[in-house]
Formats: sequence, C-alpha cells, structure tokens
Amino acid sequence: MSGWEKSPDYGGGWGGGWSTAAAAGVIAAIAFALVSCSQAAQPQPAPESAAIAQETQQGVDSDACTAPLPFGAGTEFAGVVRYVIDGDSLCVGPADGDGSTWIEIRLMDFDAPEARQPGGAEAEATLSRLVLNREAHCTVTRSDRSGATRSYDRVHAICRVNGQTIGDGMRAAGAAEGGN
Repeated sequence: MSGWEKSPDYGGGWGGGWSTAAAAGVIAAIAFALVSCSQAAQPQPAPESAAIAQETQQGVDSDACTAPLPFGAGTEFAGVVRYVIDGDSLCVGPADGDGSTWIEIRLMDFDAPEARQPGGAEAEATLSRLVLNREAHCTVTRSDRSGATRSYDRVHAICRVNGQTIGDGMRAAGAAEGGN
C-alpha cells in the first residue's frame, strides 16, 4: 500500500498504518515548529523606538485591525499609525482606540518583499521606524492589477506622514522593493 489508499486494517481510515494519535502528534510538532520559527523571525524595532513600539504592538496580531474599511477610490481618512504588519501594510486609527477602530491598509505606492523574503524584515523595521505612532493621512486608491480598492481585509491607499508619501519615505530610507 502506498499510504494513501484506505487501510481496512486500521479502521478504514487514510494513512496506511498511521494511527490517529501518531498523525496528530506529527501535526502538533509541525505547528509548534512553524509558530516558534515565525516568532523567532520577528524583526525588532530600532532601539530608540523599542519602548513605544512594544507598548503599541504588544499582544497585537495581524488580524487586530478590524474597523470597517472605507469605500470608494478618492475617499480620505486619517489616524495614528497604530500597528505595522509588514513592509507595505499597516493599521491606522484613533490614538486612544483599540483594534476594532483601526483600519488595515495595503500601501499602494510601495511594494515591499514578503516578510520571509530577503529584505522583508528590514522593510518592516524601516516602516515601523518611519511611521509608527505618527499621524497618517490616507486616500483610497485602486490597484493597478485588479482595479479594486480592497484585497483581503485591507483597503488600498496611499498615505502621507508629515506631507511625504510613505512610499517615497521608504525609498529615501533605502528599503528594499519587489514583493509579490
């Protein structure tokens, strides 16, 4: 048996001799390893902003930004950058709000490498250093690829901090571009 046919000798299940407990143990070990690796790979903020970043992002996960997304290209909104997800995604919201008031944004003027790609962790750290806890003014825009104003649970936007687009700030800081 190849291991993928039904195995009547083991209760008619799949797996060619793997017991349910053994399969569950393997799955649990893989899940633990993935979580451990992803936690170890998290970039650390610059030392001068470590206390602020820790206070702002402590206990926050990537789905923490759950406010309703603005509709329509050209819609403007503003808020304090409360959370940086990766090198081209962040959340803005009221200074005293929680995740239910934070809007998740995919920056449309900068395309950072994915977190596990070369340059991805550095792009995330650069974005944190440039914008975390600063006021951002954003305008909803359409994707060049799909024409949509949203993807997944994020709104597409171009945001400015101190009058400069975040994308221009990332390029000026030398952040790597070229994500998926």
